Amino acid sequence: MIITLGIACPIRHLMHRTIVKIKRARIENFCCLHDVDVSFEEITSFIGPTGVGKSTVLRALDWFFNGERSLALSDDDVHSAATGGRIVVEVEFDGLTAHDREILGRYAPEGAESVSVWRTWQNGEDKITGKALAYHPFEEVRRFEKATDLRKAYDELRDADAGLELPKAGSKDKALEAMRTWELAHRGQLTESEIEDTHFFGFAGQSKLGQLIDFVFVSADLRAYEEADDQKTTALGRILDHAVDRTEANERLGEIEESAHLARQEVHAKVYGPVLDDISAALSFEVARFTTGRQVVVTPTVHAPRPPRTTFQVSIRDGAAETSVHRQGHGFQRALIIAALKYLADRRRPEGDSRTLCLAIEEPELFQHPPQARTFAKVLRELVAASPEGRTQVMYATHSPVFLDPTGYHQIRRLRRAVGEAHPVTEIRQASQDDLCRALDGFIDANTVKSRTVGRLAGLFAEGFFAHAVVLVEGRGDEGVITGCAERAGINLGAEGISIIEVTGKDNLMISDVLFRMLGVPCYMVFDGDAGTEERKRQSTAYLLPEQRREKELKYEREARKNREKNADLLRYLGSAAVPQPSDESTARYTVFEDNLETYLGQHWPAWDLRRRDLVRSDEAVDGKNAATYLETTRTVATDPPFLLHAMLENLTSLGRTTVMAQP
Repeated sequence: MIITLGIACPIRHLMHRTIVKIKRARIENFCCLHDVDVSFEEITSFIGPTGVGKSTVLRALDWFFNGERSLALSDDDVHSAATGGRIVVEVEFDGLTAHDREILGRYAPEGAESVSVWRTWQNGEDKITGKALAYHPFEEVRRFEKATDLRKAYDELRDADAGLELPKAGSKDKALEAMRTWELAHRGQLTESEIEDTHFFGFAGQSKLGQLIDFVFVSADLRAYEEADDQKTTALGRILDHAVDRTEANERLGEIEESAHLARQEVHAKVYGPVLDDISAALSFEVARFTTGRQVVVTPTVHAPRPPRTTFQVSIRDGAAETSVHRQGHGFQRALIIAALKYLADRRRPEGDSRTLCLAIEEPELFQHPPQARTFAKVLRELVAASPEGRTQVMYATHSPVFLDPTGYHQIRRLRRAVGEAHPVTEIRQASQDDLCRALDGFIDANTVKSRTVGRLAGLFAEGFFAHAVVLVEGRGDEGVITGCAERAGINLGAEGISIIEVTGKDNLMISDVLFRMLGVPCYMVFDGDAGTEERKRQSTAYLLPEQRREKELKYEREARKNREKNADLLRYLGSAAVPQPSDESTARYTVFEDNLETYLGQHWPAWDLRRRDLVRSDEAVDGKNAATYLETTRTVATDPPFLLHAMLENLTSLGRTTVMAQP
């Protein structure tokens, strides 16, 4: 399948300079978002249950940048708890360069590294405001919208304070320019002021932010044929605007039009000239009867047609058939949008363009097979990583763990509904490496925390961030036994929103618990006290020489001592007594086996191991610690589970039910 563009044109390759980014946004009373404050990374992933406002964050930014072109607000879009019916979206930008400050002028004075702008809507009135350094008396003049009123206020100030040495100004624009020039020359007398300015977004064709940020929002319901038109706001239009130079073609087409215009003039002169000369002479003769010294001249008017703008179209070739994008399936259309965005980020290097491309995507996994979704996630990460001077920023609202960067849990923003509020209130949770280190101070050193969290978001672990609750276990077989006990009790853990995740080691249990809980996912722990581990290892040294046996025994003794310290640390972290060697116990926060799960089952559920052996002998299961074997054994053993397993199941499902009740 080949995508064909109607016309091939030269491509320009010039470097970008700016690294300005969206640092944070505060959204107030916008749809379901009452009052949220969210920070942004180079890649930001918004996750959480359906209906909590993930996509609404992106749509709020789209409205901030594009206004009614993206979303025409009404009273229905105001949050139910709002007083006064006022919607506010405030965005802070950082990473400003000298070039950016030059564009922003008084909004980003010398040395400023960030700038804040906010857009408000109330009773149908849309306003844009920014904080800038200004001379306060000038702000009293600028508040007048009518040109006559502003000039009058300017003249009054000029007469009242001759020391300002303001020049005369015959128009509103000249008065504004005079005040701006004065402020640039007297920075020491300026103070911070809130200034309304529609020029931020180009209502007067002088967009400030538009020169810094190219914001592209891809909604879940967007179809590729809508983006395949050659318009300035579409993906294709942006690609062509950034990558195709129409200058040479326009000049040549202009020459053709000029030649045609001259030819038309010649035809008119030859065909109409003699007749019009006679008419001119006759009219001049008649006019001479009434006045003297004047003649009437009649000539043909030759209208030069305006050269049409060259436009481009996209078609899809599939074998011998060539069809429009509109006729393609949803999956292909989504793939085409993805391809267009990648190309846009890769090739947007027009002369003088210093904008940062910000891609905001709603459900990037939509209509994609898992391999395609993984490829798209990889492409988005590569766009940011390979972007010169960091000129690409990506954010998306997703339900897929594929789009969580394995190395970047700090990029996650997890949204959830606050409990006990009369109106819908959304909370946004996030975690950073520093947050983890502070929370684990006194339990695990910072270097260990940093090394253990690298790459932790891959596979099943990443799915935990989408769960209502997580059960952290140490061994491969634990999941099978827990799931099997749940099925025997008629409980579907998946339907309850509970994920079971294996993490090896007590340090990893604590690190994972802190990370999940910081992001608003309650955790339950199941771990081993390992009371019999040292003895089992000692028994394995029986065949060794005395010196070798002693060396091994000392090693096992050190490991056992270290394990007892870890037990105490973990229990202390969980808020219990720091017991070095805990007994079998199940609480609302954890379940611990004195030795390990297998030892407990052998002592308290002997029928379980007999059933496991039967399944292995009949080739219906695999020997060893295998989750599938443990699950089938637990499901099919004839006798009921012992009390500790019942208590564990009740505790962890209670955690899940409490969490589900808090969701919308």
